[in-house]
Amino acid sequence: MRPHPPTPTRGWLAGAVSLGLVACGAGVPGTPGVVGIDGPVSVDLFLDGEPKAGGGALVVQASFDPDGQLQPPQPVAEGLTFEPDGGPQLERVGEHQVIRQRYVYRGSKGAYEIPPLVATWTGPDGAETQAETRAVWVDLGVEAPDVGEIADIVEPSAIWTVPWGPILAVGGAGLLLVGGIVFAFARPRSSRIEAVPRDPPDVRVIHAWEAVRRDPTLDDEAKAEALSRLFREYTEEVLAFPASAWTTTEIVAKLKAMVQLPEGNVPRAKRLLRATDRIKFADAKAGDDLFDELDSDLRAFVGSTRPAAWREASP
Repeated sequence: MRPHPPTPTRGWLAGAVSLGLVACGAGVPGTPGVVGIDGPVSVDLFLDGEPKAGGGALVVQASFDPDGQLQPPQPVAEGLTFEPDGGPQLERVGEHQVIRQRYVYRGSKGAYEIPPLVATWTGPDGAETQAETRAVWVDLGVEAPDVGEIADIVEPSAIWTVPWGPILAVGGAGLLLVGGIVFAFARPRSSRIEAVPRDPPDVRVIHAWEAVRRDPTLDDEAKAEALSRLFREYTEEVLAFPASAWTTTEIVAKLKAMVQLPEGNVPRAKRLLRATDRIKFADAKAGDDLFDELDSDLRAFVGSTRPAAWREASP
């Protein structure tokens, strides 16, 4: 790949809800909700895997306040053709709706720029808000050019000057020798400052969850929200994938692909995430018994994943 400007890398695999809206450019109707803290709309454009000789795949993903209506963008680039790969996917993530569409692009050998995409969100009052992606560059069957040495530069004639370098080097060596003798006989003084070690992620996530359970001001929905966030943050830090930005469906699929993940952790993660989703989004009842079960799933997952490094299964 040519060293072009960086592009966003995070992504959310939404639930299998085919809407047919991104492909045709129609608006996505929202349902009543609350505007999120990150604004009413954001949009990402990122490559899905490395480009091949004849093309590749990319993903257009937008997050928007469901209280308004979204006009999703479609990728367009000179010299490339784009075809939707299946239907769009829509899922609720926190206070926003997330819509995700995968495209397959094709083109001749060469380098191409996919210009920034613009998503337009129309609020209940008719006011429009726009969000824009960065440009994405793809190289199809070509290598980035090497930077050669610069020629045609005429060096000026050498001009004699006082050799301050050697003079200063000899003087500096003498000063170092004197300083070394003084240091050798001087009384050492301890000035080291001890750094306070940070707790490992498995300790931090359990302590944070215990604090949530003890907080009398939090209701079941708030506790479920906190548990879901803490689990995602721990998984992201330990297993090295952006779980904080992914949906339940995508996280479970990722964990299934980790061949060294101890047996039983996929069902634990699925139970924990599905249960917190039902409490957050479907007003399901929780209670102490359910939180006790989720507490056991969290501790078992953390206890069996903290020492290991993971990799995905080969296709």
